[in-house]
Amino acid sequence: MKIRTITIHNFRSIKHQAFDLLSYSLLVGANNSGKTNIIDALRIFYEKEKFDNNDSPKFKTDDQESWIEIEFHLTDYEFAVFKEEYKQKNNTLKVRKYLKHPQRLKSNQSNIYGYEKGELSNNIFYGAKNISEAKLGDVIYIPEVAKVDEYTKLSGPSAFRDTLNFVVKKVVKNSQTFDTLSKSFTEFNDKFKADASKDGISIQSFIDDVNKEIENWDVAFGVNINEIKPEEIVKNLVSHYLMDKQLEGQEMPIDSFGQGLQRHLIYTLIKLSAKYKDVPVKKEKKEFFPDFTLILFEEPEAFLHPSQQEILNQSLENLSKENNQQVLISTHSSHFVSKNINNLPSILKLYKKNGETQIYQITTEELKNILIANKELKEILGERIETKDMDLEAIRYSLWLDPDRCCAFFADLILICEGASEKILLDNLIKNEEINLPNREVYILNALGKENIHRYMNLFQELGIKHSVLYDADNDKGKHKKINDFLEKNKKDFTNKIDFFENTLEDFLGIEKIDDPRKNYLKPLNVMWHYQNAKINVEKIKEFKTKIEKLLT
Repeated sequence: MKIRTITIHNFRSIKHQAFDLLSYSLLVGANNSGKTNIIDALRIFYEKEKFDNNDSPKFKTDDQESWIEIEFHLTDYEFAVFKEEYKQKNNTLKVRKYLKHPQRLKSNQSNIYGYEKGELSNNIFYGAKNISEAKLGDVIYIPEVAKVDEYTKLSGPSAFRDTLNFVVKKVVKNSQTFDTLSKSFTEFNDKFKADASKDGISIQSFIDDVNKEIENWDVAFGVNINEIKPEEIVKNLVSHYLMDKQLEGQEMPIDSFGQGLQRHLIYTLIKLSAKYKDVPVKKEKKEFFPDFTLILFEEPEAFLHPSQQEILNQSLENLSKENNQQVLISTHSSHFVSKNINNLPSILKLYKKNGETQIYQITTEELKNILIANKELKEILGERIETKDMDLEAIRYSLWLDPDRCCAFFADLILICEGASEKILLDNLIKNEEINLPNREVYILNALGKENIHRYMNLFQELGIKHSVLYDADNDKGKHKKINDFLEKNKKDFTNKIDFFENTLEDFLGIEKIDDPRKNYLKPLNVMWHYQNAKINVEKIKEFKTKIEKLLT
């Protein structure tokens, strides 16, 4: 079983938003855009957190309801043993948990209602709280700031204790060592009670004294030293540590190490807890108890350097490939985003406007339409369209959207410029605070050529990312006229402004340019040399800044 779609209605900053959940999905967006609200909504669905009035939206709503709806896709076996009235087309199970409702809320119940024959039922899903919740799997949550002892404690439930209990129970079944230990405890139980201290005190003497006091009640008091059990070994006899290899193998408590290692250890324990557990044997009895776990991980990149982030990302992706597991993370890391560009529908871009969270996601069908639209310029230029062009379009995004360009997913406004010359000059002007930026996050994106600008415009439109465009018009010579006209007509709802240089950036700045196409790679160096050596007219720099500030308004 896995989740297919989620709909959240009137919860905190979310008025009504629906999105698909893939095996591995990422919530991206600026701070305070609503990422935590989505994670908390799912935790409330699974009873890991309680809903209260503070979770109601602060803005005006269209009704007095608040709910979370999840659509699951069942395996063939799960669907076969599923209750008949809840079966939907395409192996679908759909349920809604009410958090707030004028009539439907019932005390001491899950308030989860199933869909029957395509309509929301008036009956609690599977009829009782403890039963309905068991039918929908479970959630494991790793917060942005997590205490390692919550996951390694042995005195109460934890990923480490559950895993260790499983391993110990498996081992003792065939362990001669444990058999010897058990027999020793039996012998110990028989003999130890008679053992006495130097002053004659023993367990048996204590028992005798108690029995003298209660003999009139016609009962006898006794004491046994219990046989040792596997779970008692884990709970009372096991301790854990990390051994620092740099300090000659010195044993040290886990919390004495950095947060990066602690969070990775937490993830490792959770991953292994999914591996080290009993797999239920399918019985003839037709019972619907799917084994499903949704892992919610807030900012997994915290305290990890880039190469560690990429390793963890791969580990999370591998974990999500299990048939009974899904992973949803919230992230501010361009490395995590870049490593998942090859699966664009997995990225959920969040944006908050007027206090309301908007969720933008490229569905598989929308991605197909984007790739088709990307070929339009090629057709206008009369270039040959090949059968592999659709595949090439998808590969372009995977190649180009590296960790640097993926910073665009966290910006409020992107300036798409034609090439590296504009980007390096703009980055330096911004770094030196020579351009007045609006009060928002801005990213300058190098499109790797004017003929690629529309590809970013099409992508950012579907992700709800605002952008402006700057390019060289090249005096409308030859094919440039067609490209320039196409870019102007390709303006999208999320396109802020489009501007251009009549010919080239170098002509605009009044500096010598490199005309040899074989030396195009030297153009950014040429522009920066003129800038750093004050070879550009001050008025031209001022005019350039004005043009940029208008694009960023």
